[in-house]
Parts: sequence; structure tokens; C-alpha cells
Amino acid sequence: MNHVNNVPMCRCDNVTIGCAMIRKAMGRTMIRKVMGTLAHWHIGTLFIIGILFTGCSTKKNTAGSRFYHAMTTRYNVYFNGNEAYKSGCKAIEQGNKDNYMEMIPLYPIGNKSTVGTGSGDFERAIEKSQKAIAVHSIKRKPQRKQGKRYTEEYKQWLARREFNPFLHKAWMLMGKAQFQKGDFPEAAATFSYIARLYTGQPKITAEARIWLAQCYTQMGWYYDAEDVLLKVNNDSLPYTLAPAYSRTYGHYLLGSQRYREAIPHLLTTIKNEKNKRQKARQYYLLGQVYQLLQDPAKAYQAYGKVIKMSPPYEMELNARIRQTEAFPAGEVRQAAEIKKATDKLRRMTRSDKNKDYLDQIYYALGNIYLAAGDTVQAIKEYDLGVEKSTRGGVEKGILQLTLGNLCWEMGRYVEAQTAYSDAIGLLEKTHAQYEEITKRSEILDELVPYSTAVELQDSLQHLASLDSAARMVVIDTLIARVIRKEEEAKRLAKEAERDALRESIAAENAANAPQQPTTTQPTIPTGDDSWYFYNSQAVTQGKADFQRLWGRRKLEDNWRRRNKTVVALDDFEPVNYDEALPAQGDAAGDDNKDAAGDDATFPIQGDAAGNKENDSQLPADTTSTAAIDEKNPIFYLQQIPLTEEAMAASNEILSDGLFNMGMIFKDRMENFPRAEHSLGRLVHNFPDFGQLDVAYYNLYLMLGRMDRMADANIYKQELIDRFPDSKYAKMLADPDFAYIAVHGKHLEDSLYANTYKEYMAGNYKQVVANAEYSFNKYPMGQHRPKFMFLHAVSALQVGDQKQFLAELKELVQQYPENEITDLAAHILKGVQEGRLLAEGSISFGSIWSRRNAEDRTDSTRIAGMDSTHVFTAERNTPYLFILAYEEGKVNENQLLYEVARYNFSSFMVKNFDLSFSHDRGIGRLVIRSFANYEEAQYYQRQLYADPHMNERLSGMRAVLISETNYELLNQFYSFDDYDVFYKKTFDPYPTEEEVPIDGSTLDEPLLNLPPVDETTPAEEDDGEEIQQSPGTNYF
Repeated sequence: MNHVNNVPMCRCDNVTIGCAMIRKAMGRTMIRKVMGTLAHWHIGTLFIIGILFTGCSTKKNTAGSRFYHAMTTRYNVYFNGNEAYKSGCKAIEQGNKDNYMEMIPLYPIGNKSTVGTGSGDFERAIEKSQKAIAVHSIKRKPQRKQGKRYTEEYKQWLARREFNPFLHKAWMLMGKAQFQKGDFPEAAATFSYIARLYTGQPKITAEARIWLAQCYTQMGWYYDAEDVLLKVNNDSLPYTLAPAYSRTYGHYLLGSQRYREAIPHLLTTIKNEKNKRQKARQYYLLGQVYQLLQDPAKAYQAYGKVIKMSPPYEMELNARIRQTEAFPAGEVRQAAEIKKATDKLRRMTRSDKNKDYLDQIYYALGNIYLAAGDTVQAIKEYDLGVEKSTRGGVEKGILQLTLGNLCWEMGRYVEAQTAYSDAIGLLEKTHAQYEEITKRSEILDELVPYSTAVELQDSLQHLASLDSAARMVVIDTLIARVIRKEEEAKRLAKEAERDALRESIAAENAANAPQQPTTTQPTIPTGDDSWYFYNSQAVTQGKADFQRLWGRRKLEDNWRRRNKTVVALDDFEPVNYDEALPAQGDAAGDDNKDAAGDDATFPIQGDAAGNKENDSQLPADTTSTAAIDEKNPIFYLQQIPLTEEAMAASNEILSDGLFNMGMIFKDRMENFPRAEHSLGRLVHNFPDFGQLDVAYYNLYLMLGRMDRMADANIYKQELIDRFPDSKYAKMLADPDFAYIAVHGKHLEDSLYANTYKEYMAGNYKQVVANAEYSFNKYPMGQHRPKFMFLHAVSALQVGDQKQFLAELKELVQQYPENEITDLAAHILKGVQEGRLLAEGSISFGSIWSRRNAEDRTDSTRIAGMDSTHVFTAERNTPYLFILAYEEGKVNENQLLYEVARYNFSSFMVKNFDLSFSHDRGIGRLVIRSFANYEEAQYYQRQLYADPHMNERLSGMRAVLISETNYELLNQFYSFDDYDVFYKKTFDPYPTEEEVPIDGSTLDEPLLNLPPVDETTPAEEDDGEEIQQSPGTNYF
């Protein structure tokens, strides 16, 4: 190597190159590279800067603006909203509390108690979605590029109404947040708008329609949901949305109760579910569906899969309990299998963590014994579940329902009544069996007093038939039972005291223990239980206690009274079981006991004076302590009917109970075998019973329905032979009885129409003849009360006031609930108050012709009134508009809502006073007040010009009346009277244009209010105003 000018020289193939030249060459290359890099950097920087300057605006539609707005939507506003949405969904999952005793919803938001959970997070998600839409929506069409071909795909792209490629995610997030928040109408509006906005983008529209169908299903709009889902399926559903479609279609089928069709979709949903907890819920729902479809084997397997997934303890426990309801046929057959299943459940009863689930565990034990056919043990387990229940919720309600159904089937009606009364107070009105058990409970409320009375009197009479020694053996057994129960009560009281002490100590220790940091879990808001009526458990218990004492009563005045007519009917004296037994000594009837069964005691009658056999067993004074001590034999001996008078009183209670039991079994329960037993025993054992002819007649009808005509004819002949003058005997003896039984209703209708016609014409003799003919031919006809009334008023027309009043009183006694009885009762009341009867026609065929009660029978008063009692034609005075209708024919709550809605939407300033009144069988919605007649008439025209209101008000009378005339209408006149006056004075309507009257306050313009500020708090990185999006309600 040589050196030239201190620069190393290299020789290569006789060519020498200086290293300095190489360095120069290398330097130039590096410079070119660096300069190239800098050039590219400047170009990129300028490109990004250009995007920043041009992309911020949504008024330009370029590739840069679309990229910018899509990116900022995704990683800024949408991201925050989506995080809030996920937090809300997690809160729902953790806070949801399913009612496992009823079919659980597919989505947790289907539980009413869950609605509202996580609402703050969902509100934030909605807010962010709206902001993303307001700030980043690109609706401007892009400019056409030179040379760009107009392909079909390009045309479809240009036809879009939204060009931000990511914004549909924000729209979907808003709709889903509204759905999870429980605002289904708003969510439906949002998804419907998305489907229209993104027409031409099948995947987006399909997803929006699937969610729209979910909203419709959740609102119960099943027809609309099916229509939407069919459209989605017909438009070639994208395969990625197939699981969501199947889940939604299954949800719709479950909601429309097409359970068998829903099963394949449920299985698909379970297969695609990633959340373990939700998958367990879905398996539980699948088991419920199989159970409902009477497929216990598959239901049992589905519940087993729930248990294998180790779900929350409450779900696992309920799955095990449901398995006991769904034992497949032949699963529980061997005693060993029963013992294995029951031993496991009994071990669970001893665990502290199950102390609040004991009712469900005993319910499961009862189900196992019931499946094995051991109904006695099943009832014992159910009773234990009721006794051990601590929560008093729907679980106890289902237990009581099952117990009630079992007792009903076995004929143990006293126990069934108690169980049903408790169940009604604990179950939701939406429960599938609620209506049925309510009806059964009402029937049992009627039946049980009679059945317990019969059982009690049978027991008492049996004891009276025994000798003293045998009687004392029974009494000693009863006393021993009382002592055992007292000892058991003491033991339970001590256990309760110990438990209370333990809990008090535990609570005190917990209060004194150092506080550990805890994680707050989402909870479902609950009401304040400080007031009695906010405490649902206390209210439920109060209802049950009331129904146990009084039965189910209609909410009305004088609910304790059996007869609530305005006339006091002294002739009707119902049997009082507490007082029917005559006192044989000095004991008060108020000390009577009438319980039956294991707790059986007997009503105190006093001593058995006059019964020499028992003189030594009874004290002279039965009011002593011994007489009310259940552990003293005297308490029982004094209640046994040992005298003739006591036995007669016992027989009276017994016969009355048998008769009423038979009628309830026949008419209310259609239990003909039990009805035949009760009525048959009555006619054979109590030949002097006052209503024996009724018993014979009902036996004849009932046996005829059972196709036992030979036995029915025996009772028919006995009725005719023993009670020839009875109306029932006359009916059966009538050769036309069979024809009348088939065609009697039409014949009686025709006869009544003719009789009323004759009455209005003044042919009273023919009225009397027709009425008496109806009494013989149709003694139990539908129009019998009206025939009785016509017969009575015909007597008045010929001057026989005494007969008129007597027949009216008989009408009120026999038919206290009939519509004509109201008129008859008011006439009687007027006579009792000293008013005089006047001859003249009484019109009762139409409620519109009825005058006030004080003047109904005095048609001459109207003609003789002075000028102060005559309708006035004054127009410039306050007027009312009245909608009148027959009472009971209109849903008043719905009517009030419709009219109030119409007023609010049609008259922005005018406030109307709406009130109801009722009189003479007519209900009225009074709308007040109008300044004059013209205002009221204008309101009427506008109201009936509305097609919806015109249809809703069909069948009602519209009345325009001044306040002065309304006073007269209430006091002296009928609606027909005013109608005649109105047509003469005010009809026909004026024909001027339907415009507001000068000076009217009905339709004043709205005030010029300042615009509403619809902005929301600014985003952290930008503060642009949020635009209102479709489907959003800001009120």
C-alpha cells in the first residue's frame, strides 16, 4: 500500500483509487439518501397537515375527511361510550335477580326489577353516541372524480345517506344502550331509523332489524316482531349475524308462547354463548321449557347441566329443586332411591347457608314424595316448608299454591282455603294460575264455613251418642293433644329466643370488628320499608291474615253486611253458627270455637242441665275458669248437644250446611258426586228442612246431566208427591217442561216484550195475566224480577197500594242484586220517609227516562212546576259538556285518559276540569267549564271531528247543558226530558265555519318562548354542540 499526500492508495487490477475519492463518493450517496428521506418526511407531514386542515370539516366528503372522522369517532367518543356500555351490562349481570320459581326471561333486562340497573352508564353511552353522530356525521355527497366510471357499486355508494364508515357503530351503540336501559320504545325508534338510514348496506340493516325485533318482543308486539324477522330472513341474512338472528327469533317464540318451536333456537343460542353465567341461565330456561312441554326427562337433563356449570348458589339450588319436579317416569321407584334423594335434601336443611331456603328444600322433598305417590308425606313436607319459610316471597307462594292444588284434589278444602289465601297474597297477578286460584279461593271462602260446621256438628253428635266412659276417652285424647302442642310451642319459643340471642351477639361482634375495605357491587334499588305499606312482606302478611279471618271481600262500603240494599229486610235472617246453639246455661256464645281437624275444639253451649247422666260431670256455673280451660274436661263436655234443644239446634246447623255445600259443589265447583252426597244426605236425614223442594229439584237436574235418568225421576216424583204446590214441582209436572227447558229463554223474552207494551198502553189486566202466566211457566226465568215489578205497579194503577208495597218488598228480598231492584228500593224508601204515592205510569224500561228518586212516581209534578223549575234557553252563561253512558258499560279510567289526552293535544292553553258522577244507573264524565253555549258547542264539534275520538265515544250521549239546567236535571228531570227541550230550543246546529269564537279561550296561541338549549356537557377534547338524533326524546 502506498501513500500519496498522506492518503492511503489501493491497487486493484492495476487501478489505484484514492480513499479520499471513495469517501467523497460515499458522502454524496449519504447526502442524497438523507435528502430523499427529508423530502418524503416533508411530503408526509404536509399530507397529514392537509388532512388535519381539510378533515376537521364534515362539509367536505373526501377520502381524507372520511378517514379522519372514522378514526376520531372510533378512538375517542365511541370508545368512551362503549366502555360505559360494557360497565352497564356488567352491572345488569351482577345485579339481576331472577325469579326461578317462574319462567325466567332470555335477557336479564326482561326482569322488571332489573330495569334501571346501570342506567347511569347507559345514559353516558347514549350521550357519547349522540355526540359522535352530531360531530362526525358526513352527509354531503362526494365530488365526482374525473375519469371515474359509474359502476353499479359506485352508484350504490353515492346513494348512501351517511359516508362516515364507522358511524353506524355509534348508532348501534345508542340503540343497544337504550334497550339495556329498558327504554324499549326509544330503542325501537333508533333501530328503525338505522334500518332506513343505511338502506343498501345489508349487514347494517339486518343487524338493526334484529335488534328492532328484540324491542318489539320485549314490548309484547309479537306480530310486528315476526314481520321484521321474516323480512330479515328473506333478505339473505349475513352468516355472521345468524347466531344473533337465532337468539332473537327464539326470544320472539318464547314471548308468543310457541315453546316447542323455540327449542332449536334456544339450543343454538346456548351453543354460541360465551358468558358462562348466561349459558347457565339459558340451560335453566331450556329446562323450564321442556318441563312446560311435559318432557320431564329432557328437563331433568337441562337442570343437570346447570348444576355442572357451578353457577351462583341460588341458581344451583333452584335447579336441584326443579329436578325434583321433573323426575322422569320411573325414575323414583325404589325406596333406596327415594332415601338417597331425600337424605341429600335433609342434609341441606341443616346447613346455615340454607336457612333462608328451607321453604324451597321442603318443597323439593314434598315433590319427591308426591312423585312416589305418598301424598300424605308430601303434604307434611309442604306444611313444614310453610312453617320454616323466612322470606315470605314468591317461593313460599309457589309452595302454598302446590299445597293448595293437592288439597283441592284430595277434597281437603279447609287446608286448601288457607293455602290459596296465602298464595294469592304472594304471587304476582301475571302468574299463569293466578286467575284460577283466585276463583277457587272465592269458592272455598263460601264453602269452608259450611263444611267446617258440618264436620263439627257430626263430631259433636257422635260424641253425644257415646256413653260417658267412651266420651271421656275422646276428651282425654284431645286434652293430651293440647298439652303436647303447648309443650312444643314452649320449645320453639326457647329455640327462637336462643337464635335471637345468637344473632344479637353476632351482630354486636360484627359491629365491633375492624372494618375491611369492600368492593361495592351494583345493587337493585329497593323501596323504603320504614312505613308499613312500603314493606311488601308486612302488607302480604296482613292480607293473608285478613282473608283467613274474613275471606276475600270486595272493596266496598258495608263489606261486613250480607245484604246491602237501601231497604232494611227484617224477614231475612241468615243462620249464625256462633249463636245458633241455644245456651243451656249461662255461657256466652262469644267464647265459641269452631276450628276443625287436629285443632278441633267445640262451641260452648253452657251446661247440660236436664241431662241426668252427666249432672256429675258439669259444674253449675259454666262461666268458671274450668269452662274456658282447654285442659279441663268441662270445656268439652259443655259443648256436646246432650239435650233435645241442643240436638235440634245442631241439626239445624247441620242441615243448612249440607244444603249450601251441595249447592256450591253443584253450581260453583261442578263436583257432582260430592253434591249428590250432600243433598242426598239432606233429603234422607232431614225431611223437615225448609228448602227440601229446592234440594229435590237440583238432585233431579244434576242426575239428569249425569245421564242417570232413572235415579233423577225418583227424586222428581218425590218432589211432586211431597211438595205439590212448590214452583219446582209445578215446573217438573208441566208436560211442556222439556220444551221450555230448550226454548224457554226466547219464549220468555217475547212474553216480556209484549207485557211491557201492554203496560205502556195502560192494559193493566193483561199485564197481570201475562205476569201470572210467567210465574207459572217460567218461575226461574231471567225476567221474573221485571214481571214482579210490572205486576206490582199494575196493582198501584187500580188503587191497591198495600199490595203494591208488599210485592215490591218481596222483589227486593228475593232479588237484591237485580237492576230493577234499585228502582223498587227507592220507591219503598220514599214511602218510609213519608212521601205519598201518586197514580200514573212508571217508566223503567230506559235509564234515560228515569227522573230523580224523589219524583219518579209523581209524573204530575213536572207539569205543575213554577217557572223556577223550568229549563232555560239562556246561552250566555257557563255551560258544561257531558258524556253520559250506562253504568258498568264503560271503562272510566280509559275514558278519562282519552279525553284528557285529546284536550292536552288540541287546546294548548285552556285547562278543563274533568269529573265523574253517577246517578239513576247513568255514569257521567262532566267537562267544565265553558264561558257560553258557543264555546261548548265548538268543543263538541271539534271532539267528534277527531276520527279516533269519534270511534272511542261511540254509544255515549253527548249533552250540552248550562250549569243552571244541570241543577234541574239532577233534581227534577230525566235525560230524555232535557233531550226534548234541547231539540226544540237549540237544534239544528248553526252552520257557520268551524273556527274559534271571538273571545274564546279554547285555542289561544302559544307564547313566544325562548328556544330550548339542547346542548350537553362538552367532551374532554372537543366541545361541539350535540345535535338531536332521531328516536331521542328530550322531554
